[in-house]
Amino acid sequence: MQLLSQTTPYPDETIESYLLRLSQDNGYLGFADMADILWDWLVTQDHELEGAFPNELQSVDVYKASQSSNFRVRALRLVAQLAGVEASELLNLCWLRSNTQFGAITAVSRGGLLVPRQLLRKSSIPVCTECLKQEAYIPYLWHLRAYKVCHKHSQQLTRICEQCNAEIDYRVSEAFLECECGTAIKPGPKASQADLRLASALTSNADAKLVGLMTWLSQWQSISYDDDEFSELFVSYFSNWPRGFEGELSNTAELAKVKQLRPFNHTPFNDVFGSLLKDSKLACAGSQGYNMVQLAIIAFLAKLVEQNPKKKHPNLGDLLLSMLDAAVILGTSTEQVFRLYEEGFLAAAQPPKKNAFLNPSDNVFYLRQIIELQQSFAPNIPNNQQQFVPPW
Repeated sequence: MQLLSQTTPYPDETIESYLLRLSQDNGYLGFADMADILWDWLVTQDHELEGAFPNELQSVDVYKASQSSNFRVRALRLVAQLAGVEASELLNLCWLRSNTQFGAITAVSRGGLLVPRQLLRKSSIPVCTECLKQEAYIPYLWHLRAYKVCHKHSQQLTRICEQCNAEIDYRVSEAFLECECGTAIKPGPKASQADLRLASALTSNADAKLVGLMTWLSQWQSISYDDDEFSELFVSYFSNWPRGFEGELSNTAELAKVKQLRPFNHTPFNDVFGSLLKDSKLACAGSQGYNMVQLAIIAFLAKLVEQNPKKKHPNLGDLLLSMLDAAVILGTSTEQVFRLYEEGFLAAAQPPKKNAFLNPSDNVFYLRQIIELQQSFAPNIPNNQQQFVPPW
């Protein structure tokens, strides 16, 4: 079996867009009609592929396969054979699962670009009508929630149909320039400078670093990517980096003195600064070495400890850290922190009882000693974890 019309994929196209064009070029009424025929053919080729290829356009991407990503890949290889294209060309259009994470947030990857899964749009895909008039396909950038304007035509992506007020989604309408109601999609208004700067940055070589910072800022400032003010906040926040961030942390520290309910040497770090250290891991995919947010945090904490030397009465330098947070400051693993404790480099504020284990979330280490230990070792090699003691 071979499809009559062979459709060439665009390098930056989405898999949904390509399969929709493939069905249109071969005269099918819609993607579902082509998918039904492909489903039957795939099963005859390989009985294990039953159910591996969905008939809904929204579900075809590899990362959306619930428990059968390998079968989805196998199915797409056979579809590529029918379409007369290389299997690698088709798989390059897909978002793939990744073992790398942004903190605790799962990531997906496409062409080496890692993004947190939550950055991908779910319910609608806005479009640039000018781009579609030039080339009728959907680029993957339009699937990113933070990409709100076309960097080529300096106009907002059209998100809502003027006729029925429904959200635009080519995967539902199975048309690039029409809403599901049949109305032609109108061009969006002129883009704001902040949206345009962020959209342009996402197309540059800095996109991998950028998505981590967006993920962190969204969490730190409790603002959604979809918020109209997100781009403006992002641009202004990092235009003043790290002064504005350090000012926020200083205000938090001063407020802790006012609201102090117990001695600082009995106060967990998270009671003052919240999930500051935990969330800092969102700023960079993976856990190797430091990212720019963590470097700013460590610089602030080092200054905080310096301004609060050890005295008879406890101060902010005596806040208690968990093994998890200590690992962030030291740029290493919790195993290494435990080894440092075992080897006597670190002392616990309250040693565990006999035959009891040190829990990674227990607040047992003083901020002061963690910062001093961090400063006593040479900076680690970029993109590598610090190793203080040899592994077992």
